[in-house]
Amino acid sequence: MTFLLALTSLSALVLLLYKYFLLPALFSPLSKIPSAHFTAPFSPAWMLWVRSRYKENQTIHAAHQKFGPIVRLGPNEVSVNCVDGGIRTVYSGGFEKAEWYSNLFYNYNGSYYIPPSEESPAKKIAAKRMITNIYSKSYIQSSSDMRELSLEILFNRFLPIIETSIAEKTTVEALDLNLASSMDFMNAYIFGLASGSDFLRDVKTRQRFLDLYQSRKPYIFWPAELPWLLSFLSRFKRILTPQWIDAANDALENWCFQMCNAAKSSSEPGSVTKETPFTNPVVYNQLSQSLLSSSASTLEHQTAIASEVLDQGGAGHETSGIALTYYMHELSQRPALQSAIRSECLTLSPPLLYPSTMPSLPSPRALDALPLLHATLIETLRLHAPIPGPQPRVTPSTPTSLANSPPLPGGVRVSANAHSLHRNPDVFPNPEEWRPERWLEGSKANRDEMMRWFWAFGSGGRMCIGSNFAMQQMKFIIAAVYTNYTTHIIDDAAIEQQDAYTALPRGNLLLRFQRVADK
Repeated sequence: MTFLLALTSLSALVLLLYKYFLLPALFSPLSKIPSAHFTAPFSPAWMLWVRSRYKENQTIHAAHQKFGPIVRLGPNEVSVNCVDGGIRTVYSGGFEKAEWYSNLFYNYNGSYYIPPSEESPAKKIAAKRMITNIYSKSYIQSSSDMRELSLEILFNRFLPIIETSIAEKTTVEALDLNLASSMDFMNAYIFGLASGSDFLRDVKTRQRFLDLYQSRKPYIFWPAELPWLLSFLSRFKRILTPQWIDAANDALENWCFQMCNAAKSSSEPGSVTKETPFTNPVVYNQLSQSLLSSSASTLEHQTAIASEVLDQGGAGHETSGIALTYYMHELSQRPALQSAIRSECLTLSPPLLYPSTMPSLPSPRALDALPLLHATLIETLRLHAPIPGPQPRVTPSTPTSLANSPPLPGGVRVSANAHSLHRNPDVFPNPEEWRPERWLEGSKANRDEMMRWFWAFGSGGRMCIGSNFAMQQMKFIIAAVYTNYTTHIIDDAAIEQQDAYTALPRGNLLLRFQRVADK
């Protein structure tokens, strides 16, 4: 009996040794991939610790610099940092999103406009096309609603704030201003001007929203990476995330739902008055139209739409706000470049001069064609990518090779990140330097190669849906600012970008605006 017990124990020990040490280290297809850490083949603990300390981007980038275009981060996880055999295979090849997304972007108790698992692939594609059409470059550039909301926000909300700061000789907190303007643009397009936010003028509501939205960030590690542990411990005592996070999520969801209801009501007769600037709720109407054939109730429709647009508004305001802030920081250090941007913007017809008795906007196509403005913005998005963090996917059931690796089995978590892709010195010489001239000089082949590696908006069928909207909005704001003003840094002590999935500055950027005519 003792012999049998010992034999059973030994067999169990050998089995465990094989499964958790020999198999992943020697026999798994991942064993041929360089490990970012000596424990990576055996345990995800090291990578989880790195993520919990918010050092993921720098750590993965260092591993790629040392080991090459593919590295192993855990027993069942790899990172790629190349185009061919990397982002082209993963993100244009239809690899499904990892559970990380549904764990993190979880609204209204799991209500989705495009459900992650319940709908067929064909229905998902058809539903997404309904949204992508209204975010296409051609649609946005020709949209009368986009034109009217841009005119209203720029001339009646955004520029008056700058004028007030000049008159009162006060500084402007750049991130706060840019987050507010980006949210107003985004919500006006989603819900219409009358139903969206007015964060630029309603400072109290803006601060409440930003406080609620940002306060949750230090705790996203747990639901994103260890949801099972969070759920298990919550059965006994809530110790990993504070109770008030639920209240913050509820407040944000209620705020979005109210705007959905207001957008719905705005199409009813008599809802529009002469005192209320009006544009159509473009995104809301499109989503609502696409759900007409559904058998769900009105409440379920509204909740599904609210879940979708809450993510769109959250991502849209934050990414554009970050990019504009770093753009202003870079230009504020270069007075000559500010003058060059202004000279280029003055070629627009009409130029964005303020104040104006008859405000009007130049053609979005003409604005988009300004080479220096485009180069400075695209370089800002390269060096200061608003979302530099990994975008996880899962390998399909058919074994697939990545970056010349052995064929990887299905279910492996794989990701790329803009932080590393944008710092390949073979593509971007002196990658840590902000050099917009790199986009203007050299051959077309070199510029095309840089664009292949440019990943601020992702790539493939699930790249950022609002990239065209964001570029047009940001270019209008930049042109409006530097046509009329110069910017000067007062305090940028905490301008360093966070190491996070969405990377805000670590602190404030205080700017002083000065009218060009007053210099």
